[in-house]
Amino acid sequence: MRGSRLRERQAREEAMKRAAAAERQQRRAFLQTVETIATTLGETDARAHEQIHNSVTVLGVEAAQELLQEVLAIEAAGGMLTADGSRRRTPGGVYHYLLKRRLTEAGRKDELKKI
Repeated sequence: MRGSRLRERQAREEAMKRAAAAERQQRRAFLQTVETIATTLGETDARAHEQIHNSVTVLGVEAAQELLQEVLAIEAAGGMLTADGSRRRTPGGVYHYLLKRRLTEAGRKDELKKI
């Protein structure tokens, strides 16, 4: 009986270690995604980093990466003008414009406030 309890405890500890390692790996991937997006968009401001961090939190890693690819495609095609047509949006501006439009169309306006 004593040996089985020991094995059970060891199995629980091993499962906890695996779960903690998986959580660290997910966190690392999340932070790497935030850094990649910020670097690609040329954002150096702390506030912009925070907004990108919040957007990845709301969207998720995969959707944020897809949004970045959409921004890069728009930039490769010549960029996007502001609403009044007076100038081009920055890559970060395109990212946030598309993010806002995507969340609004999906009916997730309350999540937009978190960003």
